[in-house]
Amino acid sequence: MKLRNDKIVVFGGSSGIGKAVAKRFTDAGAQVLITGRSEEKLKLVADEINRKDLFYKVFDITDIDGHKALFEYAENILDGLNGFVNTAAVGSDFIGRGYEPWDITEDEWDGMTDINFKAAFFLMRNEINFMLERQIKGNILNFASNAACMDIIGSYGASKQAVIKWTRAFGKRYGHNGIIINGIAPGATFTPMIARYAHDISQEYKRHAIERFIRPDEIAELAFYLMSDYGEIICGHTVVADGGDNAATL
Repeated sequence: MKLRNDKIVVFGGSSGIGKAVAKRFTDAGAQVLITGRSEEKLKLVADEINRKDLFYKVFDITDIDGHKALFEYAENILDGLNGFVNTAAVGSDFIGRGYEPWDITEDEWDGMTDINFKAAFFLMRNEINFMLERQIKGNILNFASNAACMDIIGSYGASKQAVIKWTRAFGKRYGHNGIIINGIAPGATFTPMIARYAHDISQEYKRHAIERFIRPDEIAELAFYLMSDYGEIICGHTVVADGGDNAATL
């Protein structure tokens, strides 16, 4: 099993799942450009992974007018571009509290939906346009959350439900063009996003049937499969990888 495409941009690659995906893909021989909003964090990741085929660039996905220029930059530095991994998002780390509807202010609502909803849509749409214009048979992997499978009472779960629906709709439409679009909806994965309640990877987490947190490298392995030559048979779907989260209703 090998990657279906091997010149890939990972949005949100400066930590957590995006970082793990970048490592897994470069280990498999891919050329990868990671992006994020902090040059310091990006450089730390590049130094840690320490591969000549890993590049980084500061970029904020809410800069919708800048998407095309970023794609062209990646195309130049990677000598081609045929895959996108969209992990950039914010969660409870953004508002510093929980997901209760009275916990979020209007400004926080706008900030979260600008990234998780608006930018997520236009990023995927612009990635599709890029590949259609160049007749590239590429891959797009979106990241949602199993929060989309729970009772939705705030902006986070609602935005992730939208990502799942867009993945399905666009996947069915553009698979005919050789563009394979899938998604992953992780459960509580041990990343900075859940540092508010996840303090150690060995910590018990009873809400999951497996009674532990999910490791980023486990999600990266699933990402590898979905973007592999074998993963093509899954098209337009989002895999819920949540360790049997008892809070999820689907």
